[in-house]
Amino acid sequence: MATSLRFWLISSFGIILLICLIAIGLFISSTNKSRKLENYHNSLKTTRILLLEINKLKEDILISDFKETGFYTSSFSLPEQRFRTFNQKVFHSIDRLLTSRITENYKLDWKIAQIKKQFTEYNKIYNELIYLHKLKGFKDYGLEGKMREYAHHIYEYNNREVQFRCLVLRKHEKDFLLRKDLRYVHEFETVLKSLIGFVNEAGTIPPKDKNVLINDLYYYNKHFKMLARIESKLGIKGRNGYLDRSKQIFETIAFFIEDLDNELRVIKEEHKEKLKKDTLLFVIVLMAFLLITIIALTQLITRAVKAVSNSFSKYVNSGFNFESVSYKRYKIKEFNAINISFLKMAKEINIFTNFFREKVHERTLEIHEQKEEILKQQLQIESQYKTLLLRNAELNEQKQLLAFKNNDIQDSLRYAKRIQKALQPGLLKFKESFPDSFVFSKAKDVVSGDFHLTYKLHGEAENKTVLIAADCTGHGVPGAIMSVMGINILHKIIKELNNSDPGTILNLLDKDINLVLEQDKKNNHIVADGMDIAVCTFNRQTYQLDYSIARFSYFLVRDSEIITLDTQKISIGYNFLEHNQKNFLTSSVQLRPNDCLYLFSDGLQDQFGGPKNKKYKKINIRHLVQKIHHMPMIDQKEVLKTEFRTWRKKLPQTDDITIIGIRF
Repeated sequence: MATSLRFWLISSFGIILLICLIAIGLFISSTNKSRKLENYHNSLKTTRILLLEINKLKEDILISDFKETGFYTSSFSLPEQRFRTFNQKVFHSIDRLLTSRITENYKLDWKIAQIKKQFTEYNKIYNELIYLHKLKGFKDYGLEGKMREYAHHIYEYNNREVQFRCLVLRKHEKDFLLRKDLRYVHEFETVLKSLIGFVNEAGTIPPKDKNVLINDLYYYNKHFKMLARIESKLGIKGRNGYLDRSKQIFETIAFFIEDLDNELRVIKEEHKEKLKKDTLLFVIVLMAFLLITIIALTQLITRAVKAVSNSFSKYVNSGFNFESVSYKRYKIKEFNAINISFLKMAKEINIFTNFFREKVHERTLEIHEQKEEILKQQLQIESQYKTLLLRNAELNEQKQLLAFKNNDIQDSLRYAKRIQKALQPGLLKFKESFPDSFVFSKAKDVVSGDFHLTYKLHGEAENKTVLIAADCTGHGVPGAIMSVMGINILHKIIKELNNSDPGTILNLLDKDINLVLEQDKKNNHIVADGMDIAVCTFNRQTYQLDYSIARFSYFLVRDSEIITLDTQKISIGYNFLEHNQKNFLTSSVQLRPNDCLYLFSDGLQDQFGGPKNKKYKKINIRHLVQKIHHMPMIDQKEVLKTEFRTWRKKLPQTDDITIIGIRF
């Protein structure tokens, strides 16, 4: 049965569209699964963080709250209330993991149930610890308070021998509380029996006072034995107690979470690989179907066109002989209509040609040749015209696509620049740390691989300010990614760990960055990137500068002279030759008022320009700094900007530029 060309085209494109829709649906489903796996993993990470907070709170309560009277007089102290709040959050998080479809699909319920079981046991032990510590007491509270009260009654009796032996009892009591050794309990009992015997045999003590002393000794001994039993439950020398048990349970929970975390990483990686394979399979199937469809349609149309063309040629070559024309049926209606119309035309022509055949034979041959040439030229022109139209449409589409992509990229880079700028100290914050200073920063692209940070430390190091300047590998987006990773790690090391030692900061930074860059080390996929960095800790009270400089450029100027500092020839990040031999050390220098410190990346010294289009070089920076260091810092910054513009002229910027100047 013949069908129209439109039907064939619509059917083919409809099937292609259906395949695309099915693939899109599968892709969306797979993407949702990836997102659910990521959310599930994040929930597990949240649970781990909450558990760490709970353990820290437990340690805080058991270390600090014993000296607070509110711990013994109120039902719940503030840390205990926070402990309860975190407990509820952990149970809620564990229950959410248990009820997740991912837990059921990947058979993770046993591990999560074990975590919940262990955490329930952990809570029971914690409650028992709090109960025992409150029962034990401190100073005037609990058993210790009662023992202290009875000991004071005994010591206040006006007898030097009683007072001396009472002090010995107190010594053994304190030794036991400090050293947790049952030996002091036996020594306490020995001294107690000796004291009771002395009181009973002493003739200088009235009977009434003897009864009072023996009664006080009885209750003193009773409460001390209760205290010894409590300490045994908590954990003493040679015996494990609730404290050790809680630590073991927490380590078990951490082991299960770590194991679950590793298993989730494997599941996510497998899902990602499956998504890649499915996408590749879909592309192959779609391309194969497109190719088959194009070939089938081309053959269908080509056969019909060829048949019609052969009929035309046969009719023309036969000298417009109507008997040479035969009717053929095609699978495409349009070509059947062309064939029927051709038959009608041939029939009408045959009537006229039979009449004029003899007269116009020669003219017909000429016209026939001209017609073939015209048809050939027409087909060629039409083909060229269609090709030009298609090319023009493709160029317009590519132009629009490039414009959209360029706008998206520029918007993303500008937003990334805002984020990167927000992570670094602004001018006002930098001036708070170093009032007489300047920062000249100019990125090669929209975002930069250079960054600088300042931290004012609190606590014991409240007179110290940490200054960091770094130059990450590369520039633009790769350098910016490295800079953001470095800023986050430094923030954790300095802000959260309150660490101000430059060498320690660089060692921890190098370790954390290498953990990230060599995650795929087993597959030899190591990212050998890093950063050159200088970390300086300035003590505003003593004027001492502790520093550790890893391949970062500096100048310390004192009375127009450059003072040399100890630097290290290794940088942060993975190094195939020096990776296992790194050890960043801390050095110190005693500063004087009006000393000037300059830290700068290699952007200015590597900039091409000048009369011969060569690099600026570090020696020129040295001469310039010696020349301008006596000027106000704001003027020095303008001189450096002018020097950079003058040297560069119209040449492109080579690298990111960061120059920091500080007058102490």
